[in-house]
Amino acid sequence: MRKALFIDRDGTINRDCPYCHSISQLEIYPDIPGIIREYNEKGYLVVVISNQSGIGRGYFTREECDRFNEEIRRRLREKGAVIDAFYYCPHRPEEKCSCRKPGTGLVEKASIDLSIDIKESFVIGNDDAIDGEMARRLGIGYKILERD
Repeated sequence: MRKALFIDRDGTINRDCPYCHSISQLEIYPDIPGIIREYNEKGYLVVVISNQSGIGRGYFTREECDRFNEEIRRRLREKGAVIDAFYYCPHRPEEKCSCRKPGTGLVEKASIDLSIDIKESFVIGNDDAIDGEMARRLGIGYKILERD
């Protein structure tokens, strides 16, 4: 079993648009490559966990979301930072699915798929009510990044 950094996407890795999906909207925060590299060097898997209700609302497709995610991966890799996987919830809040943060479904799925020891893992996000609450439900540590 491996440990992981579970990191939020919009508002944490990249500036929130909102409903980011076009590569022209992508602006990665300058501190993120160093943060991710630090966890890479410590042997953590880096797994992006993100709510993407824009898919369920019909604002963009899964394919557009996947292209956006791959561009994040590419830009970070150019700076020596590796993202191992992306997991996202495409549902609208009113659907109340277990994978929508602060629910823990995405982390639980990633832990099965990637053999992750959740209790040895960590969460970074930009919203205590969502990312912090998810970490509390999982019983693991977290850090909130204050963003503009």
